[in-house]
Amino acid sequence: MQQITYLLLVSFGALAILGIFHFTIYLQQNDKAFRNYAFYLLVMAVFNVIRLLDSRLTDVYPLSYFSVETLDPILSNFAFLMYVNFLGVILNITRQEKFYYNCWKFLQVFVPSFLVLYFFIRLAGDQYKIGTIIITAASFCCMCFGLLLTLRLLQFRKETFFQLIIAGTLLSVTGVLSGLVMNVFVYKDNLAFGGLYFLEISMLAESVFLSAALGYRLKIAYREKAMYQQSLLLETQKRESLAVQTAKLLQQQLDIQEVRSSISKDLHDDIGSSLSSLHIYSALANKLMDKEPGKARELLQQISCNTEGIMSNMEDIVWAMQPAANEVHSIETRIKHFANSLLLVKGIACHFHFGDTIETVCSDMAARKNILLIAKEAINNAAKYSEAKNVQIVVEKQNQHIILSVKDDGKGFDVKYSKTGNGLANMQARAKAMGGHTVMVTEPGAGTCITSTLPIPNISDVPL
Repeated sequence: MQQITYLLLVSFGALAILGIFHFTIYLQQNDKAFRNYAFYLLVMAVFNVIRLLDSRLTDVYPLSYFSVETLDPILSNFAFLMYVNFLGVILNITRQEKFYYNCWKFLQVFVPSFLVLYFFIRLAGDQYKIGTIIITAASFCCMCFGLLLTLRLLQFRKETFFQLIIAGTLLSVTGVLSGLVMNVFVYKDNLAFGGLYFLEISMLAESVFLSAALGYRLKIAYREKAMYQQSLLLETQKRESLAVQTAKLLQQQLDIQEVRSSISKDLHDDIGSSLSSLHIYSALANKLMDKEPGKARELLQQISCNTEGIMSNMEDIVWAMQPAANEVHSIETRIKHFANSLLLVKGIACHFHFGDTIETVCSDMAARKNILLIAKEAINNAAKYSEAKNVQIVVEKQNQHIILSVKDDGKGFDVKYSKTGNGLANMQARAKAMGGHTVMVTEPGAGTCITSTLPIPNISDVPL
């Protein structure tokens, strides 16, 4: 008797601890497999408590043979129902599997109802042994459906998780049947303690295998969760990358639209007004051709000058739209061509210095056009007013800025006594549009230097 008491105590402690542990995991993971197995373990722990309080084992709160005989089948069948629910969850029985699903739901209503009915019949005395029939029916239903689920488990025998479940289930069934056979045929008493040895040892062995199986299930769940989080992270990164690309495309569209608007404005303001003046001049020259041929010739010369200006503006617009990497359409080539064609005929020597990275950083279409027009305006002023022998043109990168400088060794002038025309104002406006500024330094006899400082981030399409 002392040995079975120790075994019941050890079994009770192990089952209670494992039951609480698995229920705690259920609260964290919300996995019904852990919940149902926890209930099964806790019910079996109570079963052990009832057996420990058997009057044949203890004098402390002893339960009579009648009480143990009443509670024993109720607890064992309720535990078996929890085990069947556990198997149903891990096999993922759904409504689509009508037979299994309907049997499972029927069992969840039928067995508890019959156990309650059995309890009250036992309290009433059960003179006609109806309780025995009821408990036998409940046990038979649980056993048949449990057998069906066990056979279904064998379909997944190649998977580690189900291998552990099958091993634990076979151990439990073997222990229960061995205990029943021992009590019925050897001891002739269903509540004999001899059969408990088989039951308790098989339950402890079963709890090891099923706990290992659920631990494996938890490991797989964590792994799948990590993989899901990784895939979610990758998907988020892809969406962020797509959003960045979309933003870049939208920015490019906006930039193209801005350039189109700028070109349209240039065509309308500069070329449009010039064409209108050509029309007026030509009509007036036609009227004066016979009466005042001198004035008509002056108007024709004006038409010629305006036409050259229109052609130059058109060339600038078309040039700005060409790829910056094309050597023929580079800023350096364009400025050198304009300077040589304008200054050399006036006997002014041209000196150039262009940095190696200019074309790379000056990639924005509108910025290229503005840089060219600033340079042309400054070179044109030197050609018209400076009376210089040399003009030095520098375009280079300094830190995060492009420096455009046009310096002559001409006569210079006193800014206080000289009116600045639209040329300097236009250069300053163009530099300001690019986030930079233009300054002019001059004095009588010391030449003139016009310098524009332009921040690279504002004039480049290429990330720095």
